[in-house]
Amino acid sequence: MDQQVFVNNTMSSGIKSRGCATFDGFDQFGIPYDSINPYTQVYADSLTSQIIDLSMNTPADSVYLSFYYQSKGWGFSPKPQDSLMLYLLRGNGVWQKVWSASDTTYSDFSCAMIPIKDTTFFKSNFQFRFVNKATVGISNSNWNVDYVLLDKNRPAHDSLFKDVAFTNNPNNLLNDFSAMPFGHFKTNPNAFLKPSIEAYLRNNGDLNLNLNYGLNTKEIITGTSIGNATGSNSFISNQENSILFTTPSIASFQDNGSNQKYIFENKYFVASGYPNEPVANDTIIQNQIFDNYFAYDDGSAEQVYFLNLFPNAPGKIAIEYALYKPDTIRGISVLLPRQVPSGKNKEFSLAIYKNIGINGQQEELVYQESYLYPEYQEGINEFTTYAFEQPVAMPQGVFYAALIQSAGGGSDSLYIGLDKNRTEANHRYFNVDGNWVGSSIDGALMIRPLVGGQLPPTSIQHPENKAIIFSIYPNPAKDLIYIETDLKISYPLNYLIRDMEGRAILHGAIKQKNPIHVQSLSPGMYFLQISDKEGNSNTIKFIHQ
Repeated sequence: MDQQVFVNNTMSSGIKSRGCATFDGFDQFGIPYDSINPYTQVYADSLTSQIIDLSMNTPADSVYLSFYYQSKGWGFSPKPQDSLMLYLLRGNGVWQKVWSASDTTYSDFSCAMIPIKDTTFFKSNFQFRFVNKATVGISNSNWNVDYVLLDKNRPAHDSLFKDVAFTNNPNNLLNDFSAMPFGHFKTNPNAFLKPSIEAYLRNNGDLNLNLNYGLNTKEIITGTSIGNATGSNSFISNQENSILFTTPSIASFQDNGSNQKYIFENKYFVASGYPNEPVANDTIIQNQIFDNYFAYDDGSAEQVYFLNLFPNAPGKIAIEYALYKPDTIRGISVLLPRQVPSGKNKEFSLAIYKNIGINGQQEELVYQESYLYPEYQEGINEFTTYAFEQPVAMPQGVFYAALIQSAGGGSDSLYIGLDKNRTEANHRYFNVDGNWVGSSIDGALMIRPLVGGQLPPTSIQHPENKAIIFSIYPNPAKDLIYIETDLKISYPLNYLIRDMEGRAILHGAIKQKNPIHVQSLSPGMYFLQISDKEGNSNTIKFIHQ
């Protein structure tokens, strides 16, 4: 009856069946339940059943509610004080907690069997509800729930599902990228395509089965059929198997030679193996996308990645990509998860490097766009696209898409989405002390360069945070500067002054009409950033004489 949980196929490890419900510290719009106070515990997601009529049943009917649950999965482990809870609705309208788990270790799915024995539950308005307690902060306190079954005439050990189900997402068709422009793919399709692809089936029941399965492929924008394939194999009870197909011949698809988007839908299906088994998980779809960007990630952030900066040094992250023909880089899309407190005032730059100074090469910066701020999107796993003011023409070959965080602490620990399902090379480097090194953390960082023609108007062309409109005087300044703003607030505003190199020089809090003392600054140009307690901010240049 509610929509607060995230139903997905990427957050759980050792998944039993396609699709599970993930409980975390975010609502259905991807917004933290407490967006101000970090490390506080909140009642977070709910998953509430429809009304179920149990008035014709009694405790003698052996009614059980069962489900599989898992803490963490590919996400963040719950804190020791966090929990997943189950409530049942009594006939008098009171919710009663009947089960909870606080096991925060990395684990496989466990099965809970809950007997319904109390006569007060056997009413026409029965419902059940899962709720999690989450500690808001770095940890999203992830719990995964799957295979929820309420039925009668069940023994206490009835935890085995007689069901054949697809489990993990099938493979991409591409060797390394999850997505790329079709024009670059067509330069050498055989170099990019896997020779074979696989999907994953699990026989969750107690019989050894021989199953028929198949794959249909089509390009869904044009409706072009690419082909189909079938197979048959034996599946052992209570085990997962992979099914293998020759990669569909998408290289033969005739495109129009432009940067048009193409989506090749690969629909896998299997014949049912048990009588009356669920059929929704007998089909699974993998879409191979060709668009105006390169990506290693699958579009789902199971965790976040961030840099802890040294006090007076910037932090840099670079993702290695390559162009397979000359092209123009138009911008960068980044998945920026919300954090507590808000990261809205964390300034950063986006850059394109030809080299980053590894393997004996000299660092070669091609383009940098600075004074950018996070633009958080409503929804789960939504990217923000930052369009470059000046498109960057690049030759064929390797390049690096980089995110640079300013020195001084104001941009420390900016969250970037991390796809933990990525098992190939992560192509990621970082630099917090002046030296570039390869990252050892598994997964793909969700930073995507955009190439080709003009970007759509939804892109952020000039991503300056204009939430606070203010002016400063005098400018040029000598000893004191004052700020003027239309904000009707009584609390102080935070200020941060940086030099032309991005280093933090002065910071503090100031009430309106009070001066900021700048007599200690050397002559030159500086940047004054003002921010409020909600994370809204803006930056103005000024000159110190």
